[in-house]
Amino acid sequence: MKKILYIASAAKKHICHFHLPYIKWFKEKGCIVHAAAGDDFEEGEKKDIPYSDRFYRLPISRSPFRFGNIKAYRYLKKLIRENRYDLICCNTPVGAALGRLAARKARKKTGTKVVYISHGFHFYEGCPKIYMLYYLIEKLLVPYTDAMVTINKEDYEVVKKLCKNRKYGTPCVYYVHGMGVDTKKYVSCTCSREKIREMLGIPQEATVLVSVSEINRNKNLAVTIKALAHLCSDMKPSAKTELYYIICGIGEELAANRELAKELGIADRVRFLGYRHDIEIILHAADIFLFPSIREGLGMAPIEAMSAGLPVIASDIRGVREYAVDGYNSILIKDPMDVKGFAKAVRSLCDEKSVRQKMGKNAAESVKNFDLEYSMKAFAQIFGGLL
Repeated sequence: MKKILYIASAAKKHICHFHLPYIKWFKEKGCIVHAAAGDDFEEGEKKDIPYSDRFYRLPISRSPFRFGNIKAYRYLKKLIRENRYDLICCNTPVGAALGRLAARKARKKTGTKVVYISHGFHFYEGCPKIYMLYYLIEKLLVPYTDAMVTINKEDYEVVKKLCKNRKYGTPCVYYVHGMGVDTKKYVSCTCSREKIREMLGIPQEATVLVSVSEINRNKNLAVTIKALAHLCSDMKPSAKTELYYIICGIGEELAANRELAKELGIADRVRFLGYRHDIEIILHAADIFLFPSIREGLGMAPIEAMSAGLPVIASDIRGVREYAVDGYNSILIKDPMDVKGFAKAVRSLCDEKSVRQKMGKNAAESVKNFDLEYSMKAFAQIFGGLL
């Protein structure tokens, strides 16, 4: 019976969000699956990872500069030694680094295979120079990795160069269309658009913008809130009721974004809905999806929105370019901090309903290859080869 270990910095926001179909797949194959991750569950929530046999609460920080990660490394080393895993799936930059370091002896002594599934490297073209530290760390960790999986073409090319001509320990490198989205789930909705808007307190005639993401600095939602304020200031008083913005998610910047909406005088136009389990319903009440992120490996939320037939207005960044084609299924903004650029794009899709609808139709067709079914097949081959 094979034993699998998943490692990540966050249990809820990472393992539960991305890996549950794969943990379930391992269980159906008769494997024992453990997970070691940071405990980021909310107060009162059940601290559990579905389908796993055991969840170890790892004392880990997302920042590589915290001394507490030394304790996490020792914890992982002991865990790996005692359980003799056949496969270790490392995720998130810090989790992947600590996991690979902790598994060095296990690879030599028991033949444990180690795979790093990167959801977007912190180093990329145009990144702040300090982020190149992550590149150096990754270069040092290559020999302790049996396979590296990337979810966008840019990272795939970087990893191929990183691993090229290594004298020892060269891992296999794979490119997969993300962890997969159940695109069929978002195609239709059992609840009518009118009913959803009524529940949300949004006028039926309004144009509704929506964002779904963790609310932090990288997701950059302050820019789209400012863009909405810019649009509202340009509208006639009678037209202001026509534009609303739904934001689904929680995070460290939630309070600051609420305050920003108040300061800009648009608190009544922005709906902060918190963490939702019914995103497929919310999307069907909207007209345009906004994604002003600064950095992404891929971005599942825009793919979900496009599956629901929504056009996307997003930052022109790595990952997003895998599925968003400017002028075809989306409008891409070169500078993620360009408030007027986002406002102009929103206005153009508000004014041109036929263009908006055509983009939405193109969007739904564009993301079919990102369906969970295709990703599951790709990972089944990778995991099968390693085991």
